[in-house]
Amino acid sequence: MRDYILCIFIFAMCGCTNKYHDGFLCRYLYFQTSTNKNAFWVEVKENRSMKVTFGDITWACYKTIKHGRFPDKGIEWDRIKDKDSITVDSLTYKQLENLASEVRKRKSVNTFIVTIDYDAMGTVLFIKDKYYYVVMGDYKDKTTQNFIKKLRETSPIPIRASVGSVLQNYD
Repeated sequence: MRDYILCIFIFAMCGCTNKYHDGFLCRYLYFQTSTNKNAFWVEVKENRSMKVTFGDITWACYKTIKHGRFPDKGIEWDRIKDKDSITVDSLTYKQLENLASEVRKRKSVNTFIVTIDYDAMGTVLFIKDKYYYVVMGDYKDKTTQNFIKKLRETSPIPIRASVGSVLQNYD
């Protein structure tokens, strides 16, 4: 039992660090937990630029993330289907900044190191030194949900759920 607890602690400490936060307001991955298909990767920099990539991540990248760790080399792609970037207007960026500040008041969360649903949409969110590895349907924090909603509204590419590798529209 002691070894099991030690193993979980090591995974949590090694897999949850975010050494890629310099110059970024946030980074956000939205992916189907049962496949590597149709993942969205959003990077919002402090200079107000937002870059969104949509495609299929590598299986190695997918497996690392679903086990609650972030790949050392960052997101790796099998196939990029769409990519776009914008400069976020100052009012929207200020809203994102305020929402991000509120989210950062919450403790970091990594539910993936324990278990992950295989029929859901997973979220990995980095805001400075904090991280959130959650299935949004299971994570009921309204502030985090509002922040992610604002990211989706701001994105130059529509960020949508994927069911059976088929993109769904939000109603």
